[in-house]
Amino acid sequence: MELTEKFIAERLNLKQAIETFGRALQVNEQKFDAVTSDLLKNGKIQKFEYCTELAWKVSKLFLQLETGEIEMSPKQVYKTMFTTGLVKEPLYNALFQTIDDRNKLSHIYREEMYDLIYADLTRHWDTFKGLLNVLNKNQVG
Repeated sequence: MELTEKFIAERLNLKQAIETFGRALQVNEQKFDAVTSDLLKNGKIQKFEYCTELAWKVSKLFLQLETGEIEMSPKQVYKTMFTTGLVKEPLYNALFQTIDDRNKLSHIYREEMYDLIYADLTRHWDTFKGLLNVLNKNQVG
């Protein structure tokens, strides 16, 4: 598959993942018993982690198509998108935070850290929607 086709397909996957994440965020887990509530919260966190991973990988393809740059790490992808003017500073900072929060979930599990990140899921969802707007405004596909 050519790079442009891959980008278009992965951008669609990201759009669908963001939509699913948004639907998950609309579920009020407080209406359920403690076990079900915990499962729903974990599902929302999992949707966040999936969107975070997919977002940086689609951004990597976007960056390669737009600038020819090939970056290997999520933070470097977002930094290069910022320094080349593809994203503005507020979105860059928010994208960076999604990576930091995903890393905290992966490497340091503490209940209070989990709760802090959980409280920011709607903000992260908005960040992913902002990124998708950038990815949709380019000349590719």
